[in-house]
Amino acid sequence: MQHSQVTSELIAQLLNIPKFGKGIGLHRMHYFLNQQPIFPWISQVDAIKVTGSNGKGSVCNIVAAILQEAGLRVGLYTSPHLFCFNERIRINSINISNHELQVVGEWILKTIDKYEQCYPEDKCGAFEAFTAMALHYFATCQVDAVVTEAGIGGRFDSTRMIPGSTTAITSLDLEHTEILGSTLELIAHDKAELCPSGGTLVVGAIDSEVLRKLEVYCALRKVNLLSIKNCCTFSKPRYLDNQSVFDFEYRDLNWKDIHLKLLGSHQVNNATVAIVLAEHWLRLKQPNLSNSELESIVRCALTKVSVSGRLQKVWEQPEIYVDLGHSPDAMKQLVDSVQQLWNSEPVLLVTGVSYNKDIQGILKGLASIPNRAICTRAWHKGSQTNIIANCLADLCPELPIDIADTIEQAVIMAKDLAIRYQMKVLVAGGLFLSAEFIQALQGEDPRTIQFL
Repeated sequence: MQHSQVTSELIAQLLNIPKFGKGIGLHRMHYFLNQQPIFPWISQVDAIKVTGSNGKGSVCNIVAAILQEAGLRVGLYTSPHLFCFNERIRINSINISNHELQVVGEWILKTIDKYEQCYPEDKCGAFEAFTAMALHYFATCQVDAVVTEAGIGGRFDSTRMIPGSTTAITSLDLEHTEILGSTLELIAHDKAELCPSGGTLVVGAIDSEVLRKLEVYCALRKVNLLSIKNCCTFSKPRYLDNQSVFDFEYRDLNWKDIHLKLLGSHQVNNATVAIVLAEHWLRLKQPNLSNSELESIVRCALTKVSVSGRLQKVWEQPEIYVDLGHSPDAMKQLVDSVQQLWNSEPVLLVTGVSYNKDIQGILKGLASIPNRAICTRAWHKGSQTNIIANCLADLCPELPIDIADTIEQAVIMAKDLAIRYQMKVLVAGGLFLSAEFIQALQGEDPRTIQFL
């Protein structure tokens, strides 16, 4: 999307808001939610809220697609963006327009200024501001349903302030440990706080011992916990026409050969969480919805849903796939999916990791995939290529490794080597790497992307 200069300047201002506000920001979200037009509209909202270490963006997109297929006007708020800020705020799969973004952006900047004049020692954080912007837009457009992706955790996350009794934890990994806690148990309990007492929490495939303890915590808080491990049966995917095909059973639902327009076992897990979430919410709103109607809605939605950068095919000849996962657990899920999807076909890996991420853990996760590798770096926060190459060489001493000093060079080199050696290309290791590679692949300047 091309931005006007005015919009680009506004986005620069928004991205210049500190990533984290001062202390716990729930009181600031309370202030934003009491501003027009969010108030009094927010009192009618029963949002579906999703947290988790990996997969929450995919789950949000799938849930939104199901609700849209059910005939609802759905506001979807996710993060981060890949190419443009507008991706974060959508209604029925359409990004907020530049004009509408200008309106809500100017509103939040004025509102923050007003707040900080009243409380000069307090400072607003970026995610709080972006969440309020999304709610302003949804309130103005009077959407029928709201689906939101949490930022970090759940206990102190901005989205916790949005009314909504249907929530999910998609997965757990050791992430943001300085905020959420140093164990999976602590992280799980923090994320579970996104669900209010009396609500329903759908939990993806997490460690059995952590789940056992989480069940007790949810019972104490009078939260109804639905674990897809315990209440669902779903098959590993088969692959047909670049889609995942799987079977699904839940309560009195028994569906065969569901086609999902997302690749990988992890996406089947995400789809299962999303189906249970959407089913629960729709039954509350439409109690007369029949099983056959629900099945038709879900089947149709899953063949249409698209999530940028999740093992996404972005080029045909040679075949180039991009995955924006950027944690060791995400890499493990990616490897499992690639091994099933491509069997023993040769793979050229294009990789690079941000300097503030677990370089060793991410590359160790990827090490079993490639027959050849190109090490490069994103313009935004990319680690030096020699660090990446040396680490990968230590993990895979026999692996042929090439170095591309820039993303643009990596694109040219990947195309050349993939055609020469008849290989598929997988770009993986970081979100910024993946977004910039796609931008360069399309002949555009990757340095123009405005990341947070």
